[in-house]
Parts: sequence; structure tokens; C-alpha cells
Amino acid sequence: MNTFVNIFEFTKFRKFLAEYQERRQAAEPSFSRTEFCNLLGLPNTRSYFNDVVQGKRVTDNMRERFINVIGLKGNEARYFEAMVDFDQGKTAQVREAAFDAMMRLNKNPQAIVDPDSYEFFGNWYNSTVYAILEVMDVGDDVSELAAKIFPPVSEKRLKASLELMQKMSLVRKDERGFWKPTKDSLATVQQSKSQMVLQFQKQCLELSKQALESEGSESRDMTTFTFAVSKTAQAKVEKAAEKFKAQVRQIVMADNETPTVVEHVNLHVFSNIRENNKPSGTGEA
Repeated sequence: MNTFVNIFEFTKFRKFLAEYQERRQAAEPSFSRTEFCNLLGLPNTRSYFNDVVQGKRVTDNMRERFINVIGLKGNEARYFEAMVDFDQGKTAQVREAAFDAMMRLNKNPQAIVDPDSYEFFGNWYNSTVYAILEVMDVGDDVSELAAKIFPPVSEKRLKASLELMQKMSLVRKDERGFWKPTKDSLATVQQSKSQMVLQFQKQCLELSKQALESEGSESRDMTTFTFAVSKTAQAKVEKAAEKFKAQVRQIVMADNETPTVVEHVNLHVFSNIRENNKPSGTGEA
């Protein structure tokens, strides 16, 4: 694995390249962006690396050069190739194939917080605060955050949440002194049976209830329906739910605009009839 950054903590190759160059230069002062261009075989194009980070398209040939300069091998190299295809794919089919490749290589192409991290999953607002840090500039003064977060959370708890995420290396202060995420996103392990994750999901259900009953103008779209279907159709419904979750992740990962809102999605699929005295179904927070 690369000694400067873990590529599997990224879902956008441009962010990975920028972070890699920054950290490597910290360890090797001569490894500037200009030197990166030299190693890529472009001694007369000093702005190329900056252009790529800012959105310039990378050719297949240059993609291989990046892999060689960074020293990516095996799954790391394949993951980088998939990230580039996911970002630059000209058709939905290419991007979807790249997304599937990222999922296979990294199981869940998101920074995963271990579900055994009881402290983090002990309160719903930790993951919400994490997402809000992409939208708001939050420093040591959390009064503005406390005034905007819904449902309300005390300043004391918000400060404790930031301290916890700092301890877990999920956030760090930027050059302006504001807390910012160090990963792209958070996700629970698929179908985890951890009791703490289940407790977290119960809290999310309560959040939905509060959002449903609130009188604010916040974005909300809630639909509930019950139906009778065959076993075959049941399997198709559950597969459709999995596809929807993957599509949501894909939309989030592909969003290159500056975040301005924080959305919360609860999706629950379960049977109203017990089989062998055990309820069936899936749910994800």
C-alpha cells in the first residue's frame, strides 16, 4: 500500500492526486507539482498537474504514467483506473462499470467507520455533523452550527462530537482553522448486525418522525406503501432497493459542485409476515 496516502479512502481521483502530491512533498520537499510534471514526462508543461486537479481530462496514456510515478500496484492501480473511468466515462454504461469495479476492489468505496465504534454510532448527530462540515465553516465556536442543525443539539454535545471525530481521524482543521472531513463520506457496513448500528438506525427513524411532524420548509419527501407480492417479486423489490442505494451513492460520489445542503435518507424494506418466527427484510441508515 502507498506510504503517503491510502487510495481506498478516496472516490475522486483528482482529490487523491492533490492529497498525494501534498503529503509526498511534505516528506520530500523536492516533490513539487512541477517535479510531478517532470516525472510524468512533461518537462515543458509545468501547469499540467494543476490543470488535471482542476478538471482537465486525463488520457489513457497519462493515466498509466500517473500509476507508474505514484508506484501503484495490483488492486491500487486498478482502483485508480476505475476512479478515472468513473469521473471521465463518456457513457452511463462506462461510469456504472467503473463504479462496480470500485465496489469490488474496495467493497464499499467510502470511508467506513467500524460499526464497533460505539461512541460514533451512539448518537445520530455525529454522522450529520460530519456531513454538515462540507457545507458550513465550523471552528471551535459551534454556536452557528447549534442554531442550524435539525433536530437541535446542544453546543456541548457538538463539541464532544468534533473531539470524537478528531480522535478517529475523520476530521482535521484546514489552514483557516475550520474543521473539515478527511474522507469523502461515511457508511455503515452493509447488513451489519451490530447492536450499536441497530440503535443508530432506530435514532434515524425517530429523526424521520420529527421531520414529518415539523412545520419548517426543509426539503422532505416521504412515501409509505404496503403491497402483496410473490416471492419472485419480493426478490426483485429488494434488488431494486439495493440498486437505488447504489445510485444514490453514485450521485453523491459524482457531485463535483460545492455542497450547500445536507440530506438524510432512510430506506426500509421489510415483510409484514413472519417466516419461521423470524422477521425478514433489509434496512440501511
